[in-house]
Amino acid sequence: MNKRLIHILMLPGLMFLLAFPSCTIEKKLGKEFLAQAPQFSIELFPPQYLFKFNHKGEMIPGFDSLPATVQDSLLYENSRFIKFVDDSTFLEKYVNSFIDELRSIGFRVFVGNVDSIMQTEPQAYVLNMSQVQLDEYFDPYEDSQQMGDTIYYKTFDLNAVDASTWFDLNKFNAVKPVKTVLYSSFTASDGFSGNFTLNNFTNSLRYHYKIDSLRLNDVYELSSYTGRRDASYFFDYFMNQYIAYHMPEGLESLGYLHYSPSTKKFEFTDEEKFEVLNNK
Repeated sequence: MNKRLIHILMLPGLMFLLAFPSCTIEKKLGKEFLAQAPQFSIELFPPQYLFKFNHKGEMIPGFDSLPATVQDSLLYENSRFIKFVDDSTFLEKYVNSFIDELRSIGFRVFVGNVDSIMQTEPQAYVLNMSQVQLDEYFDPYEDSQQMGDTIYYKTFDLNAVDASTWFDLNKFNAVKPVKTVLYSSFTASDGFSGNFTLNNFTNSLRYHYKIDSLRLNDVYELSSYTGRRDASYFFDYFMNQYIAYHMPEGLESLGYLHYSPSTKKFEFTDEEKFEVLNNK
């Protein structure tokens, strides 16, 4: 057998052997962190307001020529969801889900100013939910099918709502304070299923589809879902810092580790995490 070919065949196996110890170490460290999570305490400041925006200006005739103040008013009045969302209900669902999930993982969470308690906590952080925002918009969906030399397209505008949150995170009584700004966003949209079908008798192509329309209750469900996921992301954020600090010298992390409370599993991820906007 050609030696060059042998080398190529062995390389993936070699890479696996090199990667396997690091993967094992990271998940081992993740389990260590999970066992120590009760040492972490959060002084939480919930959001005071819910920011709501409708971006469906294309529905309003002559929208681009209108003054900005008129645009804002018309966008709100012509919204399908956000003008009906009760701010207090949405924020309450979000904050309660966030707190319940963090506590179920093992974090100690205190709401409001409890500096006297935080003074005695070994790992204490101040977390400010600086902004929670709802954005309503159309999410373009396109399906296609090739028939002979022709490609047929079908497009739809699906209703969608994003729930986005910005957090300010500080270590309590840090000697050199560093504020970390974290961001997350989750989406609820119309459910959609569709496909092209060919009529063999007429040789014509038709499109059949079904839309499961987004409802107001789905937006409230998005609030609870976002709270749970943000809590999970916070656990991951601290866990990956722990892993990076405790990795053996000479080894680098293979990626960002995510822990799923529902499945009790650790997996690497590129998407399931906060976006770190800055450190000041």
